[in-house]
Amino acid sequence: MKGLYIFMACVLFSNLNAQSLESFGLKGNVKTLQEELKICSNKYGKPQTKDCSTSTSEKQFTKEGYLSDYKDSFKIEGIIREKVETPNGWLETVYNNEDGLKIKLGEHYYNKEDLMLETISYQSDTVFNITNYFYDEVGRKTKWERYSDLNGVKEKTISFFDEYGSFSSFEIYRDEVLSDQAKFDITYKFDEKGNWVKSIVITEFSTDIHNRTITYY
Repeated sequence: MKGLYIFMACVLFSNLNAQSLESFGLKGNVKTLQEELKICSNKYGKPQTKDCSTSTSEKQFTKEGYLSDYKDSFKIEGIIREKVETPNGWLETVYNNEDGLKIKLGEHYYNKEDLMLETISYQSDTVFNITNYFYDEVGRKTKWERYSDLNGVKEKTISFFDEYGSFSSFEIYRDEVLSDQAKFDITYKFDEKGNWVKSIVITEFSTDIHNRTITYY
């Protein structure tokens, strides 16, 4: 499962090349975007803001409105990425280097606009799940659909994202029957440009506090 966790982290922190301000849901002539995300485990089912894990990131944009640089605090040692051009876009293969042994974790398939369309994750050289990604007309992710076959049970998970890019709800189907679903309570605070600078997401398991500092040209 360690390899799967690493691969999913790689997916979450991928798919950022050549994206526009619109694809991030940003308004105005944004120069930099600094983010801090705190994920706090709920205590006895009640929201709390202690015992949190924190990650940070920074994005820089050109005056023309395109991502030029990206840095984050989530670093994984031993990860190797190999990206090659294909007739339809790009293929990025992700490997984990363990004691000199190169183990394939997954494959990312991109279109010519460098938006991720599909990922295939592997565990012990076997396909573990397949995820398809969906976007609106400006490149903002609207949902993803993940398919897996665990112990003979076919599972499909649909994750939905709101207009600001936040993970807002999900549905889980097992053998084509809806078995679980949830919609999250999300609140936002906005700046004078209409960009959100703070969000609080409350789920059954955690309270996520997302702060953003935005500078403009």
